[in-house]
Amino acid sequence: MAPSRKSSEPWHDDARQAVKVLREGGILLHATDTVWGLACDATNDDAVKRLNELKSRHPEHPVLVLVADEGHVEELVPDVPEAAWDLMEHADRPTTVVYPEGRGVSSLLLGSNGSLAIRCIRDPYSAYVIRGLGKPMASTSANVTGGPTPKGFRDVPTVLREGVDHVSTHRQQEAAGAGQPSMMVAFDAAGRFSFIRK
Repeated sequence: MAPSRKSSEPWHDDARQAVKVLREGGILLHATDTVWGLACDATNDDAVKRLNELKSRHPEHPVLVLVADEGHVEELVPDVPEAAWDLMEHADRPTTVVYPEGRGVSSLLLGSNGSLAIRCIRDPYSAYVIRGLGKPMASTSANVTGGPTPKGFRDVPTVLREGVDHVSTHRQQEAAGAGQPSMMVAFDAAGRFSFIRK
């Protein structure tokens, strides 16, 4: 009899299933380092289209990309401003950075001017899934566009729970209000930045 594989974290089996679903072009509903979110493979055009349709999000408003470490940022952004590195290192809360130019993801995730929004995630579950996928994840809050941002799993609309391919069980029992949207900062081509959301 083969020995059973023991997970070092209770959520590993759930995360492995999430990776499998994402590799097959599916959509994941999971807790992030901010709020509950919808995610898919950021390099898969069909998955990104489906994510936008599920959320009723207009393609002119691209969703952000999650990466597991700073090295991935360099793969997606031709010229990372020095101040962006400082923000990633010293921010006291999750921070999404909008870069003036992006690459290596579905063109549906780029702004009309070629910009790309990226957050380097610190949540162990999400980072594990991204590393298992081997690619960045497209991510957006788990609400229908125009609806309230879910403060906990119980606030995620039924249409989204039923429309995804995997609902993570990790952190479903957390009290509502545990998460808040990330801070958002945009850089221009000259390396100057402005706050979009504090």
